[in-house]
Amino acid sequence: MQKRMSFICRLALLSGVLLTTVLQCGLLAQNQQPPAPEPAQPPAEEKLDLNDQVIRDVFSPLQRGMEGHNPYQVLALFDQQQMPDYAQVRDQLRAFFAQYDAIRFRYQLLQVTSDEHGGSAVAEIEMEATPADPSQIIVRRATQMRFRLTLGSKGWRLVGFSPADFFAQ
Repeated sequence: MQKRMSFICRLALLSGVLLTTVLQCGLLAQNQQPPAPEPAQPPAEEKLDLNDQVIRDVFSPLQRGMEGHNPYQVLALFDQQQMPDYAQVRDQLRAFFAQYDAIRFRYQLLQVTSDEHGGSAVAEIEMEATPADPSQIIVRRATQMRFRLTLGSKGWRLVGFSPADFFAQ
């Protein structure tokens, strides 16, 4: 019986030593792992080129505003202080939205330039407008437009465009 007890004690002791060794190896391995990398810094906003800036600030919102039938969104793209005929454009745009229901507005930016006074953009514009009066026909316009732009704290803003009567035709 004592021999058997001695065997069990040795087995328990051996199991304890093995368990302790395994735990120590695990802790040692944890301590030797390279430190966890620090959280990555959020990447700085990628610098947009001039075309991307003008599309983001002017043309995309212009398209959404026209197709969404939202004169406030479209008029927000204009710099009221630097645009001498802002009131006229505002009135033309409101009359246009009152006259037409569904509007499809597409653009293709052809050229963007900037200088110390602002910038300019040339775009091919296609617009299709469904009149509110069902007895009238759908209006389709396609033209190359030149936009005058200024760079402010809120990005690029429109200060003029030609042909100036695009929404009055």
